[in-house]
Amino acid sequence: MNAIRLQFPNRERSDLPLGPGVHALGRDDGGLPVLVDDPDRGIMQFCIDRRGIWLQLRDDVRGIHVNGRPIRHMAMLRMGDVLHVDGYQVSLIGPEPAPPPDGQPGSTGSSGAAMVLRGVGGAHHGRAVVLDRPLLVGRQRACEIRIDEPGFAERHARLEPHPEGVILRDLGSQHGSRVNGWPVRHAMLTPGSQVMFGTQQRFVVEAATMPQHPSLSLPAFDPEPASLRPMESVPAVARTALRIPWLLLAALLLAGALSLLLLYGVR
Repeated sequence: MNAIRLQFPNRERSDLPLGPGVHALGRDDGGLPVLVDDPDRGIMQFCIDRRGIWLQLRDDVRGIHVNGRPIRHMAMLRMGDVLHVDGYQVSLIGPEPAPPPDGQPGSTGSSGAAMVLRGVGGAHHGRAVVLDRPLLVGRQRACEIRIDEPGFAERHARLEPHPEGVILRDLGSQHGSRVNGWPVRHAMLTPGSQVMFGTQQRFVVEAATMPQHPSLSLPAFDPEPASLRPMESVPAVARTALRIPWLLLAALLLAGALSLLLLYGVR
């Protein structure tokens, strides 16, 4: 099964797989969201490459929401995002996390090169937490990763370094956590795993040298939307022209004007 896919609530319909490349989402005869081969039939497209997952809407399409927010043209997506399309709901799901290895809590050791938990959404956006020792997640002030949301557990979970990654252990919370969009209690986190605590606090696990998750290997592809092409796609001649100093050009014009004035002004 493809690692990245769109999933309907309660698995009421088959998942829609999204591999590397561009995928168009349209409607079937009953109005249900489906993947279509003809881009002209699509109302939106998903662009998946090494930079991430992007959603692009057709210019005349309205009413598409991601996590409750309306999208006009383009949005960057993360695992666990919920899309509302014409009254239907689908979730973007990544690789299902593996369970933690057997062993007593707290008995695992560090992998040597500590991993990092980086905030990518919510109050901790931009923060990086080094996972070189067990850390607590919860609403208590003593927790290293404090989630100050109503109803969030005082001690929600513990993150423990492990030679194979980071172990997430639930401490008896009411709703657990989400990893790559999957609801979990306990899980093994590896580089690239995306974790969500509460309703808005999003994190991604990173290593010092960020290897690609084997199930998320995304080779380069063509074609890609022009609006998403990197600056390197600009022709070399155009890039050289853009680097000509405007000050030098202005000086040359001024010198030419003075020469004409001296040549013809004395008559």
